Amino acid sequence: MAVACLLLVGLASLTGCQDGSAAGDADKAAATAMSPEFAQLLGRDDGFALALLFGGDVQGNLKDCGCPKHPQGGLAWRMGYTDGLKKLAPDAAILQLDAGRLFATSIGYVQPYDRVRNEWMLRAYHEAGFTAANISYFDLQMLAELLHKSEVERKRQQFPFVGRLVSANVRPAKPDLTTPPPYIIETVTGKRLPKPLRFGITGVTMANPNPGAETLNFTIEDPAEALKRILPELRAKADFVVVMSYGPEAQTDKVTKVPGIDLVVVANNLGAMILQVQKVNDVSVVQAFSQTKLLGDLRFYYGADGQLNQMRLAMPSLDKVIPTDRRWEQMVMEAQKAIDDAMKAAVDTPPAESAGPPSRSAPPSTP
Repeated sequence: MAVACLLLVGLASLTGCQDGSAAGDADKAAATAMSPEFAQLLGRDDGFALALLFGGDVQGNLKDCGCPKHPQGGLAWRMGYTDGLKKLAPDAAILQLDAGRLFATSIGYVQPYDRVRNEWMLRAYHEAGFTAANISYFDLQMLAELLHKSEVERKRQQFPFVGRLVSANVRPAKPDLTTPPPYIIETVTGKRLPKPLRFGITGVTMANPNPGAETLNFTIEDPAEALKRILPELRAKADFVVVMSYGPEAQTDKVTKVPGIDLVVVANNLGAMILQVQKVNDVSVVQAFSQTKLLGDLRFYYGADGQLNQMRLAMPSLDKVIPTDRRWEQMVMEAQKAIDDAMKAAVDTPPAESAGPPSRSAPPSTP
């Protein structure tokens, strides 16, 4: 399969209607207009059939990075880019993935304000229509709360995206926890796709590298061995298999040696070292950028014979060039207010009134 870095070719700015056009046409033109800078960022519609958008290491943060010189990342700009892509190529399909470290973490247990952060992440990803998120070893504290058997059905109703947190190698070490789904099968349709395509999506994580680190009620199986166990079943159900891998380069090498994988999306909080599609052991590999400051945009191209013949990658910066929708801006503001309120409540609570860390074998109390 030929792979190359996507060259971002500028688009001419879309203009309004000619004199005499209907008001509805004028509204449509205004809605699809975009700045030349944003058009250049999106690139041109060259017939791609599907765009797989990926990131990682957001750590419970819906806002941008807050960097003084160049703020990047965040839900509003990510969804602004997605909306622009839909306008650019309305006949192309889109998949959204998070390659790991979705949740904010604390040392020892989930702080109340971290829980608020994480619950807002689940709400946001569900409303944005994300397909799946990989579970990293950083996420296990929150995962124990979400998958406690006495609470799991209520949590899944409250936060449906819990059912899309996948892992092939994270397994409960205690009977009062349920197992996360090892994979998801997502059937994708689109006018440019040769047929409905079944994407099999799974994930693996490295173990905590800190000596003596707590397992937090879960065991982490060797990633390659876990994939060897589930890939035959997954491959039989899917036309295209994606593995999200949270871990270092050495893990990528081992994972790509497992038969049956088409694409590996790597995250490790180091930033994407190579901003293009690589071939590792004859498997296509792409790397997520730390905190999703750059968004992975992997575009799929199919030939007249209906076969995938090319993938091209762009890594656009999520920043002020991208217009944002009020819906996502409002969500980010509401989430931040809830987080600020939770942090203030924690600071204002006298030590004598603090109940201390919750038991890791019991479900959290819910207000």
